[in-house]
Amino acid sequence: MPSRRFVLAAGIAALALSACQSAPPPRPAPRPIDFSNFGPIVLNAGSIDVVDAYRPNGGVHVEGRSAVPPAQAVRLWASERLRAAGGPGRVRVTIRDASIVEAQLQKTGGVKGYFTNDQAQRYDGRIEVEVSGEAPGETSFRGSTRSIVTYSTTVPENISLADREATFLEITRRMMDDLNGRLDAGIRKDLGPMVRR
Repeated sequence: MPSRRFVLAAGIAALALSACQSAPPPRPAPRPIDFSNFGPIVLNAGSIDVVDAYRPNGGVHVEGRSAVPPAQAVRLWASERLRAAGGPGRVRVTIRDASIVEAQLQKTGGVKGYFTNDQAQRYDGRIEVEVSGEAPGETSFRGSTRSIVTYSTTVPENISLADREATFLEITRRMMDDLNGRLDAGIRKDLGPMVRR
């Protein structure tokens, strides 16, 4: 007949094993925000300026908790995607919105709520960018293009700090992937006379 000490040790080992098996797998790290694999858009301009006109208003803003906040990601995009080929023209990239806003979600009440892992917060990201250009001369040109991208996701109430921070970065990355394609097409269409290649 097994001793009480052996039974107790076996019980502790079984509990430890079940705890290990029920632990969620680690969340994969989000892809970095990088545009170096895209060719630059070369513009007939002597300068490309980035202006951050975004001012947070209303709601709980958490964009500053992203490893790469949306406004910083837009500046990175401009430095990697836009090239000034020289000349009297000027190009301006204006950041109108670069927000991630937190909203609390309703939790399940009562006994059921005690056993339920609810989605606790929703994060709504939004980036709005305008690219404008002007080129003086005999065939003067002035034009602009604007793009707005959004992305939302929810997180569970038991999310770890590392996973929450990874969520912020993933929101920014997904919005920038979308913005990159939209602004590329918009610049080539609406600022066509200034695009060298």
